[in-house]
Amino acid sequence: MRALFWGIVVLAAIYGGYWFVGARAAERGAEAALVRLAGEGIAVKHDGLGVAGFPSRFDLTLTAPQVSIPARGIGWAAPFAQIFSLSYKPWHLIAALPEDQKLTLPGQALTLASTRMMGSLRLTPSPDLPLAEADAVAEGVSLRSDQGWALGFASANLRLARGEGDNYEVALRVLDLVPDQALVAGLAGSGLPATVARLDALADVALDGPLALRDAVPPAISAVTLREANIVWGPLTLRATGRLVADAQGRGEGQIDLRVEGWRAGFEAAVALRLIPDRFVQAVESVLVQMETQSGAPGVLTLPLVMRNGRMMLGPVPLGAAPLLR
Repeated sequence: MRALFWGIVVLAAIYGGYWFVGARAAERGAEAALVRLAGEGIAVKHDGLGVAGFPSRFDLTLTAPQVSIPARGIGWAAPFAQIFSLSYKPWHLIAALPEDQKLTLPGQALTLASTRMMGSLRLTPSPDLPLAEADAVAEGVSLRSDQGWALGFASANLRLARGEGDNYEVALRVLDLVPDQALVAGLAGSGLPATVARLDALADVALDGPLALRDAVPPAISAVTLREANIVWGPLTLRATGRLVADAQGRGEGQIDLRVEGWRAGFEAAVALRLIPDRFVQAVESVLVQMETQSGAPGVLTLPLVMRNGRMMLGPVPLGAAPLLR
């Protein structure tokens, strides 16, 4: 019995020593990360950095963090930022942010409020710490600018998961998006409600290497396969599928097929917001009616978004340069 007792004492001492060593390593890692950010032109100030959670967790808290990129006029501040991990599984991290945060952009300051904002990062326990899965969730979000505009949404979820090789599945969903009230007022009579019910996307992204926490340079995108994307806004629904690959200059090349259901509500909204000059309204409507006839389905438009030779076109309409993928 005495041997069992002393065995438990020894194991507890070993585990306690492991926790204190791990906690100190977490502090040093966080401090080194802040130094590395400073070298990249990202300034981070705070009122304290500490690790708690003995004996089962490493809870790292940064008090009153202020992050800024002076060269770009961008900043972020909050009462705290926290990262948690179980002491026996330190490669699985959970981050928590406070309900109130401050953002600074060139020419304006924003207040970000939420009822919940958290993230999860699961790494593979190997020297480079490659990413296995990342999740983020935000609920009850409102964003207000000192320039007078505001928007909000009920919830948003983002997920990134590694598949085979260097391929990653990316999923995004936003529910009940409420645009700025000035925009909503301009939509009066268009048939579109004040809330966008749903935005979601599911895509496979191919990279030229794995995402890893200890990589100095992130891998570049080689291809994006959009399995589906949807915007549901009252009677208006936009759906998209397609595939893009990076050309020699890094711009997207390929085609995204768009399907617009209830296009007239979107057209009337564009007219109400004066996005279409008055002298072109009748001509644009005539073209859309012809396209509806060609689609073979009432109220539906089908359009190809084509990217080729560094340029982008929506049907016959040129839209400028194709987006950069890498």
